[in-house]
Formats: sequence, C-alpha cells, structure tokens
Amino acid sequence: MRKLVLLLFTVCLFGADFWQSKPFAEWSDKEINKMLTGSPWARSVSISLSAMTPPGGGRGGRGGRGGGGGGGFGGDDAAPARPGGDDLAGPGGGAPGGNIASRGDIGGGGGQAVPSLQLTVRWQSAMPMKQALVRRRFGAEAATSPDAKKFLDDNAVYLIALAGLPAAMARFNSPEIKSAMKEKTTLTAKDKPPLHPVDVGVGPPGQQVEIFFVFPKTTEFTLDDKEIEFATSLGAIAVKQKFRLKDMLVNGTLQL
Repeated sequence: MRKLVLLLFTVCLFGADFWQSKPFAEWSDKEINKMLTGSPWARSVSISLSAMTPPGGGRGGRGGRGGGGGGGFGGDDAAPARPGGDDLAGPGGGAPGGNIASRGDIGGGGGQAVPSLQLTVRWQSAMPMKQALVRRRFGAEAATSPDAKKFLDDNAVYLIALAGLPAAMARFNSPEIKSAMKEKTTLTAKDKPPLHPVDVGVGPPGQQVEIFFVFPKTTEFTLDDKEIEFATSLGAIAVKQKFRLKDMLVNGTLQL
C-alpha cells in the first residue's frame, strides 16, 4: 500500500506543470521562455498590420533602431511599475520582423498577402511571471538577491504587457496617444464594471516594443469570475485576449 501511494505521488509530481512542481530558482531557460510566451499567464494573439495606426491618427516618427527589443518595465517613459533594470522584462526581441507571419508592404498592395503579427499578452504582475523574469535576470542569485526580492514583493497593481510589437510602434509613446489608449483599454469580468488602466508605458525602441498597462486593484477578481478579458485598441486594430482563471492557480492560490 505504501509503495502504491509513493508511486501515485511520483506520477502526479511528474505530471504537474513546472511552476507547480519546481522552485523558480531551478527553472531552466526553456521553462522561463515557456512561462513568458506560452503559459496561462502569457497568451498569443494574431493581428493584421493593414490598419495599424496610432489611436490619435497620423504618422509618427520611426522607432529607433537597436538591439534587444522587448524592453523591461523599461525606458525613461515606461510604466512606473518598473523595479530593477531593463532585463526585468519579457523575452528579448529576435531578428527584425521575427513575429511577422507574412511578408510584404503593410496594406498588402500589389496582390501581396496582408502581413499579420503574433503578439503576446502577458499578465506580468502574476507571481509566476515575475519569478520567470527574476530567474532570467539574476540567474543563480534569483532566490537570494535583495533586488529580486523587492521586485517579487511589489504587488500593488495588475500589470498587463503587450509584447512583440514592431519598432515603429514606439511612436505610441506620446501623452495624447497614451491617454487615448487608457480610455480604450479594459480588464473585464462578467457582472463587474470594466477596469481601466491608470497609466500606460511604452518600452524603449528596439527591434520590438512592449506596451505596459497599469491597472489599479480596485476590483478584486476571484475564481468565481471564471475568466477575465483584456481588451485594447492599437489605432483601428482591436486586441482582445481572455485569461482562464482556473488555469492561473499555483498551489491552490489565484496568481494575478
């Protein structure tokens, strides 16, 4: 009987997701990437580039060139939720256009297919997400660094990141456009009023750009809500993504 119990425990342990079964300081690079790009807290969404313009209209300047991409909570004008350095961010940006599914001029002229873009919507204030960022930034010192602890302990807001945007989207970093985005961005759950961000930050220009939406915790979300929808507008492009709360539990606790 004892052997059977041990066997069942072992099967359950190996079947559990790594964020349930392993201390975050032991997560591998592959596991960190999975957390940041394809986990219950990081969902992929595809959008068309044909009508992507700033909410205020008009053509802004081109985003600056440079390496890296992705950004942290980074940049001088980024969301105030940023503690630590630029490495406390999402995945770095790869080659230019690395997330563009179909090549050609924006608008699809000349019979070319309209390009689409794979973005990632991350619930970045969730503890597993922050643990992945800390593990990547501090490596073996992730569990002992005072800066890492400060970052992990900061739990004042809901922070949603929209990652994988092309460098040209750095032009969204203007007071007028960010104000319009705050009005058009929401977190919603059934039978609860929509929650609007109190601040919007745009990561530093690079090969890719991230936009950060800072929501106050004036609305408490629980498992009874079942799912929460994030919605925003990038000019004429609507971006929507739902998060299933039952999948966002760690050791029985909802992580947002």
